[in-house]
Amino acid sequence: MPGAAGAPRPGGTAATPGARGAPAAPPPATSPRWSEQVPDSGLIAVLERPPGRGTSDHERLERIAAFERAISWLQAQQEVEIAGYVTAAERAAVPDPRRPGSGPPGPFDTPAHASRSATAEIQLILHLTGAAVLARLERARLLHQDPTLAPTAALARTGLLTAPKTRKILEGTVGLDPAQAARLQATVLPKAATQTTGQLGAAIRRFLVSLADSGLPVRRRERATRTRGVTVQPDADGMAVLRAFLPAAAATGIYAVLDETARHRPCGDGADVRTMDQRRADALTDLVLRPTGHASEGTAATADAAPPADVPGVAPTPSGIPQPPHPTISVRINVTVPLDTLLGADEAPAELAGHGPIPAADARALAFAPGTVWYRLITDPVSGRVLHRDTTRYRPDAALAEFVRAQHPTCTHPGCRVPAHRCDLDHVVPHDPAGGTGPTRSDNLHPLCRSHHLLKHSPGWQVRLLPDGSTRWTTPSGHVHVAEPTPVGPRGAAGAGRRGPGVLALLRDPGLADRLAAGVADAPF
Repeated sequence: MPGAAGAPRPGGTAATPGARGAPAAPPPATSPRWSEQVPDSGLIAVLERPPGRGTSDHERLERIAAFERAISWLQAQQEVEIAGYVTAAERAAVPDPRRPGSGPPGPFDTPAHASRSATAEIQLILHLTGAAVLARLERARLLHQDPTLAPTAALARTGLLTAPKTRKILEGTVGLDPAQAARLQATVLPKAATQTTGQLGAAIRRFLVSLADSGLPVRRRERATRTRGVTVQPDADGMAVLRAFLPAAAATGIYAVLDETARHRPCGDGADVRTMDQRRADALTDLVLRPTGHASEGTAATADAAPPADVPGVAPTPSGIPQPPHPTISVRINVTVPLDTLLGADEAPAELAGHGPIPAADARALAFAPGTVWYRLITDPVSGRVLHRDTTRYRPDAALAEFVRAQHPTCTHPGCRVPAHRCDLDHVVPHDPAGGTGPTRSDNLHPLCRSHHLLKHSPGWQVRLLPDGSTRWTTPSGHVHVAEPTPVGPRGAAGAGRRGPGVLALLRDPGLADRLAAGVADAPF
């Protein structure tokens, strides 16, 4: 009926007051607009107090937006601090021109040495990898110390640019001259705060396409090409991700070779049930590992109709695949397997150096693969620390080196995962035959990758090897960081009181391990 309560009005909708979906009433004039405030300690103090029972939806959403802005603001402030900390360290390594011959005021003789030490301090305090810290440092310096990017930096320091948006703008300015970079920022910054990261990226691409600069693509490609590389990322269930960042033509060519190889690989008499993705993955393994005399498990199974490979993922190269010319390439992969796991009495995981735990079945397959070299370790049943390494097959010096690498499977700098066999063996206390200090013993040796070996000998850094095998690093700033050794054997109550049949068999017959490795003995159960 016209004029009845709840009837729709022209241009409006009918709604019951208080019903879900009803048009919201305009916020009261006194409702706080937290998201419009530049973050500071006062705003943080307000936000850290939980909202009261009567807080309106409008205010709660304002709080959520204010938190987001405060996070962006804090990230920008941290970037300023990171860039300033490293820059100050570098400046302290430069002699004061007003005092000729006085040398640098700081402990480092070059800015590069000072930068390496300062960057390592940031890495340890933030528990990041070296590559991650260097990337953050590069972005921080570019944003907050390059005057060309001052407009972006100023907006970031108000909290209106999230870190992903800031990275988009920095990436967009690569290869631009100062005038072009200024135009880009003038074009995209006015709307950047209210756009999604994808919308901002599209706006940046539109601007770059509009530039009449034929040299820009070349400059950007040259810079990108300098960042090419191959990395491996551990994954779950005994898998890993191998990532290659390459020029597009090279990557496309490699994929084409893998695809062609996968389509035409000999498959023997049986049907190949692998998917094309699996066949391409196997083709990559075949082409790379063929110089080592191995092929992928999938190819081995189909080429000769052979049983599954002994080694997880790889097998001896089948006769259907051309063998490489001699000499072949020899590679080293260290896997530490608990004895009970090796003999099948337990399913405790093994440790693949530089990767982490792998399933027991994969460890046993690797251990009994042709060409595998065994050595026996005795570990502390409580801590899992290596106490002794069998030296029967090694010269004393080589045996000591291998024992130290068995104790410390990776570089002993906190957070570093470089496998020990790719590291230098460093004397914790410097070796000094004349003074009788720094003995060449296992309690004074540890593996360090080349980068952290150089860092250890930088001014202000102190390293101590603790009795439990941990390595204590003291930085020039006085912070202490401890790297605990990776347990090799079972530890805790389970390891302290258990001696399964495999362990007892080896205790009774010390030569059993060698006979098992030679394939002339069976597991004793």
